Amino acid sequence: MKNNIITIAISAFAVAFALASCDKPFEYTPSPIEDSNKTFVGADVNAVRNIEAAGEDILVPFVRNNKSGALEVSLFLEDTTGIFSLATPTITFADGDSLANAKISYDYADLVMDVTYSITVGVADKELISDFLPSTFPVSCIKAWENLGIAQFYDDWWTGGPFEKTLLKSPDGSETYRLITPWTEEEITEGGLDFTREVPYLEFFIDDEGIVTYAQVLDMGFTFSGMTCHMLHPTLRKDEANAAQNCVVAPNVIQFVWYPVLDYGPDGFRWWGKTSVAYISFPGGPDLAELLGL
Repeated sequence: MKNNIITIAISAFAVAFALASCDKPFEYTPSPIEDSNKTFVGADVNAVRNIEAAGEDILVPFVRNNKSGALEVSLFLEDTTGIFSLATPTITFADGDSLANAKISYDYADLVMDVTYSITVGVADKELISDFLPSTFPVSCIKAWENLGIAQFYDDWWTGGPFEKTLLKSPDGSETYRLITPWTEEEITEGGLDFTREVPYLEFFIDDEGIVTYAQVLDMGFTFSGMTCHMLHPTLRKDEANAAQNCVVAPNVIQFVWYPVLDYGPDGFRWWGKTSVAYISFPGGPDLAELLGL
């Protein structure tokens, strides 16, 4: 009986509370509808936020809802390290454009490998901020392979050249480099070879004596008359004399001396019978066509 009394009492209280609540109507506050004729600026929500810092300015895209007329927008940057700064304190939308990029500058040498940096760029002009568009853009970046610029690559056996290639340097501070896409599909096919796959980079290391080392076996990513093409480091054939010719041969120029072979595999390979030579001229180095008399 006591339980029933308690249940009735609770029910009566709930009804009384509901009736009391009806005395004060629910107040609904709709979201404000923004003036479609007003210009708003915000971060591009589709942009990449995880960046590999390779030495170039970091671009942060901002968008606006109104393309009419030129517009200059003030920005701010938040960075606790003091490494990063805005290249310019404003961005400018050209007449007819809805996109403009902020540029974040930094000194690549100040970055530490394996550290993740968090920075934020935002719109400083409050009158341009919308409730429905993010006004700030958080960026997370790490130290990547440094982009040194455009180098020249010449291969006297397979594809010729010289060809322009991007050259990267290791973020660990060592003299380790990557020549990006040393043999492209276009270069391969124009050389009369059959493209099979893209080799992403040719990695090499230069020691204090100027000696260049690289992988003992390099798959070139193409075939000749149906046979795979590889380059072998001279040390694989215990050829120390030619191995020593892999070196710095002039300021900003290195030389490769390697063995071109066909059908390299566990059962052996077919060797051409002589070595091949290739060169890389670093960004800012001499023109290989002039240096080699090509």
